Amino acid sequence: MIKVLPSNIANLIAAGEVVGRPASVVKELMENSIDAGSATVSVSILDAGRTLIQVIDDGCGMSPEDAALCFERHATSKIAKAEDLEKILTYGFRGEALASIAAVAQVTLKTRREEDVTGVQIEAADSRILSSKPVAAPRGCNIAVANLFYNVPARRKFLKSDAAEMRHIEQEFLRVALSHCDKAFCLKHNGKDIYNIRPAAGLKQRINDLCGREMAEALVDIKNDTDIIKISGFIGSPLEARKTPGNQFFFINGRYFRSPFLHKAVCKPYDNLVREGYIPSYFIFLECDPTEVDVNIHPQKTEVKFTEEHIIFEILTASVKEALGRGAFGPGIDFESGEVLDFPVMGTPVGGDGPGSGGGGSYQGSGYSGGSGGYMRPPRMDYSPLFPQLGGEGEDAGDGRSTTPSDLYGPRLADDENPGSSVLVTSNGLILAPVREGLAVINIKKAQEAILYHKYFQFLSQERFISQRSLYPQQVALRRDIYSIVLENIDRISQLGFDIRDFGDNTIIVYAVPDGFPADEDALKEVMDNLAVSLDKELTGDSVQSYAATLAAAAAKKLNHNLNALQAQMIANETLILRATHGTDLATRCIAIISNEELEKRI
Repeated sequence: MIKVLPSNIANLIAAGEVVGRPASVVKELMENSIDAGSATVSVSILDAGRTLIQVIDDGCGMSPEDAALCFERHATSKIAKAEDLEKILTYGFRGEALASIAAVAQVTLKTRREEDVTGVQIEAADSRILSSKPVAAPRGCNIAVANLFYNVPARRKFLKSDAAEMRHIEQEFLRVALSHCDKAFCLKHNGKDIYNIRPAAGLKQRINDLCGREMAEALVDIKNDTDIIKISGFIGSPLEARKTPGNQFFFINGRYFRSPFLHKAVCKPYDNLVREGYIPSYFIFLECDPTEVDVNIHPQKTEVKFTEEHIIFEILTASVKEALGRGAFGPGIDFESGEVLDFPVMGTPVGGDGPGSGGGGSYQGSGYSGGSGGYMRPPRMDYSPLFPQLGGEGEDAGDGRSTTPSDLYGPRLADDENPGSSVLVTSNGLILAPVREGLAVINIKKAQEAILYHKYFQFLSQERFISQRSLYPQQVALRRDIYSIVLENIDRISQLGFDIRDFGDNTIIVYAVPDGFPADEDALKEVMDNLAVSLDKELTGDSVQSYAATLAAAAAKKLNHNLNALQAQMIANETLILRATHGTDLATRCIAIISNEELEKRI
């Protein structure tokens, strides 16, 4: 039997489209404050919005009649006839925000207009107005939303941690603050200032205030004015691209929106300038005739539909190309140094009894030590005999013949009594080492990273990380969203060998790092950025490989790549051992073997 739902249940269902989490409330209330002509908007949060969300503005305020009416569904001053939907330039036009919020929270509204002697205070909950009375109040609105989802325990249960919910709140705050540079904004959490910014002279100053001077200095302006679309704003340097999204902003007629399609238009010109998987920053403002864009296709108004979407795509791509060329980002940048190796997945912990383990033998550790000196201890193996260069030969128990691991698994360095004399280091970062099969050509940078990856993978697989304490703790300033993710997962990061403490103001102090990892600010900043990707996505099955590759890539960048003969010999030994014990998958990433037959043909 079909039944008409009671109004309170219908309101709860409708509220789910508008109020998904505390950040949704912040967005709706801030946008209402902007529509009210406010010059200052202050947002106060308690317990990431679970306990309280309070937004205070100095806008035009409301009369007692309008204050009561604003809690009704579809009550709005922005729309009077159907044609108005085609030229919307305001934010809160649907009249659903306060009605939806009052359906799932306890709301107290204080407001006064300039011409009124007293203001009005209204309390609402469960989609009903509980009380209304005159009060003394400054001009503007003061809205307090308490106990969000108190009457929908299932929704409240599925809220994430305070740190995760605050990240979403900060994102909504940034979107509104970026699109209104002439206004002052304040965001507090549990009484502590997160942002407190004055009106800015322009967009670049606002970006500096919100995202930091380092980000603002790495921007180049983008501008294009056509009959279809007007484009303005800034794009980031390729060198500032990060794996974690966070500084990608589109605005249409002052309204933030998401568009995977136009995101591709921005990223396309960066194809040969940034590493795969890295995302450039951009702050792009689009302006067009409001009749050419539909902002009413999504309940939360975060998606829009353009009439000439494909033409706008091409215009935007051309504009980004022109800006990158003007910024001279293309020539002269060594992006190869930032290459991240795609390591093969190791199904069993290193040294196990799986395939390729060398008949039960186990590799006890690469002995690799980071730092600028590039020193590497000779590797240790628990099977015998070792490579001749590492000290010894053995006999096969069956027929008495001398054997080495390379006889079983592949090439080895040619016999030489003087360590370091059998390899040659080229000027372009390669090691040439004679092996039984011919000539081994080893890429130093990739080999160092592969050795570190192997070491970190072993530690992670065995759940035992060795840390090295820094003599002088390193302060590392992080992007605000990265900082939040790191603090939220500080226990997980400590399991990787880091000892991290919160220093405040988006900064951490690092007291210890994994063995072999450089205690360098740039390396630490990069590894925290990349770890945040895995931690934020909550990777599970491939987390060991992901974490090991992340640590190795960041650590290898800071190593000394100008090796002497002895260091090169040790790198060659380690690389050949990895190739012998883990097969050709790893070898194709850092080593190539030129056979004796091929050498004879060429000479």
